[in-house]
Amino acid sequence: MTFWASVFVLAALWPDALSVTRYSIAEEMERGSVVANLAADLGLELGGLAQREVKLDIFTNKKYLDFNKKTGELYIVEKIDREYLCPAKPASCFLKLDFIIETPLRIFNIELGITDINDNAPHFRRDRVELDVSESATPGERFSLPNAVDPDVGINTIKTYRLSPSEHFTIEIQTGSDGTQYVDLVLTKSLDREEKSVHKLILTAVDGGVPVRSGTANIIVRVQDTNDNPPQFDKRTYTINMTENTPVGTLVAKLNATDPDDGLNSEIVYSFTLYTSEKTQDVFALNPNTGEIIVKGTIDYEDTKFYEMHIEAKDKGAHPLLGQCKIVVHVTDMNDNFPEITVQSVKNTVPENIPVGTVIALVGISDRDTGDNGKVNISIHEAMPFILNKSSDRPTHYSLIVSEPLDREKVPEYDITLIARDTGIPPLFDNETITVHLLDVNDNAPQFPQSFYTIRVMENNAPGSLLSSLTAFDPDLHENQYLVYFITEKEIANTSMSMLFSINPENGNLYALKTFDYEIEKEFLFHIEARDSGSPPLSSNVTVHIIIVDQNDNAPVIVSPWRAHGSVVEEKIPRSTDKGSLVAKVIALDTDSVHNSRIMYQFLQVTDASLFSLDQYNGEIRTMRMFSYKDSRHHRLIIVAKDNGEPALSATVTIKLLTVETDVKAYSDMTEMPLEYDIFSDINLYLVIGLGSVSFLLLITILVTIVLKCQKPKPSKAAPPSRNSVISERNSTIADSTLVSNDAYWYSLFLAETRKGKLVVRQPVPKGSRYIVSSIPRGTGLSETSDSAASTLQLLDVNDNVPQFTQSFYTIRVMENNAPGSLLSSLTAIDPDLHENQYLVYFITEKEIANTSMSMLFSINPENGNLYTLKTFDYEIEKEFLFHIEARDSGSPPLSSNVTVHIIIVDQNDNAPVIVSPWRAHGSVVEEKIPRSTDKGSLVAKVIALDTDSVHNSRIMYQFLQVTDASLFSLDQYNGEIRTMRMFSYKDSRHHRLIVVAKDNGEPALSATVTIKLLTVETDVKAYSDMTEMPLEYDIFSDINLYLVIGLGSVSFLLLITILVTIVLKCQKPKPSKAAPPSRNSVLSERNSTIADSTLVSNDAYWYSLFLAETRKGKLVVRQPVPKGSRYIVSSIPRGTGLSETSDSAASTLQVGVQTILILISFFVSWHPNNFNEHMTTCKEKKDGGVW
Repeated sequence: MTFWASVFVLAALWPDALSVTRYSIAEEMERGSVVANLAADLGLELGGLAQREVKLDIFTNKKYLDFNKKTGELYIVEKIDREYLCPAKPASCFLKLDFIIETPLRIFNIELGITDINDNAPHFRRDRVELDVSESATPGERFSLPNAVDPDVGINTIKTYRLSPSEHFTIEIQTGSDGTQYVDLVLTKSLDREEKSVHKLILTAVDGGVPVRSGTANIIVRVQDTNDNPPQFDKRTYTINMTENTPVGTLVAKLNATDPDDGLNSEIVYSFTLYTSEKTQDVFALNPNTGEIIVKGTIDYEDTKFYEMHIEAKDKGAHPLLGQCKIVVHVTDMNDNFPEITVQSVKNTVPENIPVGTVIALVGISDRDTGDNGKVNISIHEAMPFILNKSSDRPTHYSLIVSEPLDREKVPEYDITLIARDTGIPPLFDNETITVHLLDVNDNAPQFPQSFYTIRVMENNAPGSLLSSLTAFDPDLHENQYLVYFITEKEIANTSMSMLFSINPENGNLYALKTFDYEIEKEFLFHIEARDSGSPPLSSNVTVHIIIVDQNDNAPVIVSPWRAHGSVVEEKIPRSTDKGSLVAKVIALDTDSVHNSRIMYQFLQVTDASLFSLDQYNGEIRTMRMFSYKDSRHHRLIIVAKDNGEPALSATVTIKLLTVETDVKAYSDMTEMPLEYDIFSDINLYLVIGLGSVSFLLLITILVTIVLKCQKPKPSKAAPPSRNSVISERNSTIADSTLVSNDAYWYSLFLAETRKGKLVVRQPVPKGSRYIVSSIPRGTGLSETSDSAASTLQLLDVNDNVPQFTQSFYTIRVMENNAPGSLLSSLTAIDPDLHENQYLVYFITEKEIANTSMSMLFSINPENGNLYTLKTFDYEIEKEFLFHIEARDSGSPPLSSNVTVHIIIVDQNDNAPVIVSPWRAHGSVVEEKIPRSTDKGSLVAKVIALDTDSVHNSRIMYQFLQVTDASLFSLDQYNGEIRTMRMFSYKDSRHHRLIVVAKDNGEPALSATVTIKLLTVETDVKAYSDMTEMPLEYDIFSDINLYLVIGLGSVSFLLLITILVTIVLKCQKPKPSKAAPPSRNSVLSERNSTIADSTLVSNDAYWYSLFLAETRKGKLVVRQPVPKGSRYIVSSIPRGTGLSETSDSAASTLQVGVQTILILISFFVSWHPNNFNEHMTTCKEKKDGGVW
């Protein structure tokens, strides 16, 4: 908006005088508003101004105006505030500026008059005015008020003042010589402070502008008090009834005279007048400040029936005023003798563990009154652990005894108030207080403020650093509350803490004694015990969980590419590799925590930076262009893998790349392409499987042959030896003073002295066993008609057998994530003793446990040996435990034995696979670029997943969850490699989305997915359009294939020969052997012995020195080396039968010597068919010659 108030133009020639052009505008005009057209007013041509330099010089510190050379207009660039520009408020306000035009130089003086608008409201310098006015002020008094200020001028300044309505005040406005208006506050009506103490007024200043603006100020008038009101009582006469013997200090009445005045004028002083007798003043006291009348003497009904008091109330004003009243007190006669309590034999100090029923004091009661007024009842004022026990012979005497257990920590002392009450009307009371102090005893264990402490410790901490202060509280006193802190070794889980942590025994400060490593030890769990110094001492413990916080102190480790020699990796790539092809992939792992182990890859050194690119997140090295003839054949790449820690740590790997030429027909017009094939192609895989299968069959056949050759021939019947008897319950017979037994164990216990007819004990006999010994005449065999004399030996038990476990070593498998308290196994021992000597107690022997305390992990039932878990195990944290279980009997002295228990934590599939490659920088989507000219079978990407479960559960299988074109990509389910199944065609999309799932081998299986977005890009390869696709072939009979075929044939031939030889050997019939029956008291041919129901019976002492019959297992064990060439015939007879001529026995012949399996040796020496007949002939000759 352009506002023109007036325009004055004065023109003159430049040589004669300088013209002055004046304009007038209103203040606060908007930016861009046009003031005037200078070109038109100054007679300037716009065309000429465009070629000349124009300058506007304003004599202020702000640039308010500017000149438009195109239109010739002077316009506003910043709002103009008249009050800011002319703060002195002159009648006229001008803005001077020079309009300068060069070439030729011309200067025009311009004055811009600024007119005022009403843009400022009046305001008071003080918006709150407080006045103190006496209520005795007369109407017409004046009080000055502050005036308002308005920065505007003229009609826009202050015009008048207004006052809010008031019946006591008005205002008068006066004008000074300079035109300034002054305001006085005038009192129009007398004030009364008691009616209204504060008057709140509003003074408003109004200007004369349009629109009208105003400002206000608050006027607070406080009315000051004068003493114009006397004190007044609410009654002239007060009547009060009181009983005689009212206690001294009893409140009779409280006078409350009122004075509506303020300050000292309202403060009242009470006093007796001259009309009050001195006797009354001796009995009653008057408080001059509060007006309370209390009893200070004895009130006796028989002395005075009533009392009369005259009271005056006087204020503290300069001229005091007063008021009066009268009080009449009537005395009532009543029971005026109080019961009396006497206390004797008081125990003021007792221990807090004082027994219930202990006497604390003897109490007696009395009352000088008679009748009902003299009957007294006594009781304890409050409920306390004390009672009064009335004496049976003295009714007025009581015993104060303890009724409940006392606790000093709850109540350190008791004030026992005894109240005696008579039965008068009204009843009178008496009380006596007995104070009982409790002495402390050590009955409170120390208490920690928390039951579980979790302390985080940064790894690589300084030894001796303070970890935390574990302070317990003991409510006892003195030495009973002095605490000593220490680590309880027996309750520490998984490790002993004495070498790791230390605690200050006085204040509970916990210190670290070593530097911790997060990668080795992540946490500790142990107990801190606080023990007081009482007698006996009490203690409590608290569980402390130390968590080691990771620092970045482990550098990344390069795991791929694998480096066989040092840190240099050699790779070969074809020179025909397309742009964007994968050259190598670097994978590094960091054992630090998740944040610190994030790996970033970058080139530290590269031979040609324009040829290779490195993905900083997944470590993939790709070609940025195709190789040219100018590029070197050798390239050296040094890659650094840097973690995300602070400071960052790194590892490097050096990759030497060698570009090789490929020999592919008709490829001369295009770039070289690599010719590669997988060493484990289909035919190779089938050959390896076939070779392995045939080899396995050959091994099985050889083992079967060996087993068949080692089998014993079917035994022939042999005549049983004589002089044997079998009697149940470990029986043996002395035949003609010669011991004959079917139990070899019997011989180790007893010896028969044949000539003396005595049975001698050779060694200690097991308790509870019974042995029946029979004797038969010499020269007779044992038969049904033989006479014998039997004696029974009964043995008393002593504790001479230690408990025996059924196994010397227990292996218990526990599934991880088990429920706490579940039963693992029952470890039961057997003690052959009797009674208390066989009662067993089971427990875990802490001292013999290696590196671990098991008390927090396992629990054993001491009666039946049931072993339980106390926590849930995690296979990934703890895989096994090894400790001892001890079984101790109850004999005297007790005997014990222990057994080793091996707890193996069995893994569950509770950890899902984690995708480690390709690395995902943002979410779970990986973007890859591949050239459209990629050949069939080219590697597109490789997915690597890791699983922290056991070997079986962590086996990863890869498969496509979603693929854009199933005919284009293949995924190896074992190694996660994604390859092309064919070349790209023009019909294929440029974008492909592959979702790969990595699934472990657990039950149920867990999985993780990764999404790969593939973008195919065009490559600039010459002469690709002039050739046709040619299949890449390789010789099926390469070197490795030839070796596989030869090996398969050889092993197959060996298998065939072995089968034929086995058939021939099995078809040969062994020559029957003649067995002559043995005779009595003679050695069976070639040293024979018989096992009767797996019990050895022999008449040859030399036999025992060579062999031992394991009777219950039916085995024959060689005790010492056997002479070569010797033959021993062993026979077995059923248990419970005698050895007779008709008894069936199974005889085995032991052939001791160096048996040479010539057939097998011949097979291994040579597998040629021409040698077969020669080997067979040699074997037959050896067999016929009796060498076998």
